[in-house]
Amino acid sequence: MTSDVRPETPRKQRVADAAIEVIAAEGLRGLTHRAADAWAQLPPGSASSCFRTRLALLSAVLQRIVELDEQMLSQFSMNGWNVDTHEGRERIVDTFTELLEYWLGPGRVRARARLEIYLDAARRPELQPDLRTATRRFVERAAAGMRSGGLPLEDESARILLAQIDGLLYDAMARPFYHQTEHAVLRREVEVVIAGHLATI
Repeated sequence: MTSDVRPETPRKQRVADAAIEVIAAEGLRGLTHRAADAWAQLPPGSASSCFRTRLALLSAVLQRIVELDEQMLSQFSMNGWNVDTHEGRERIVDTFTELLEYWLGPGRVRARARLEIYLDAARRPELQPDLRTATRRFVERAAAGMRSGGLPLEDESARILLAQIDGLLYDAMARPFYHQTEHAVLRREVEVVIAGHLATI
């Protein structure tokens, strides 16, 4: 991502955070510089002075989502993972269940915005470089954490595992009338996903 669109100043972060909220609430069609100004409660023209184009604003949103997700991942302990013990495997399932509950709870707005952007980016070649960068950073960070915790997954296996967790997340958001989000249900779903990966180790 180009340095001029990174949300590295307080005002840029405020605009990027507001844009995330707008996308989650109204979809990408609702995202304009004016909408970001209004959501951030900033004077008109603030968002456009930070990010001159809509593409720059979307790039900043992707960067900010990755930044916040990396901060969130660093708070989840992956110590004590030992795939050779029952307790270690249970801890792996518990950790991914906690992550899923976070994205369906406190991190729901950001998760929804991320899914919206990823789906739209598939139709926008100009967003592909930023999307690849964001995905690579997140997968590499998650894979490193898994390996440090004792889950010996290569980056590609980690990407597939995260895609499956994303699938559960998407299912819960897209079909709330069907998908149950009680802890026991989510844990069982995660357990099935993790068991498939552990079987290949």
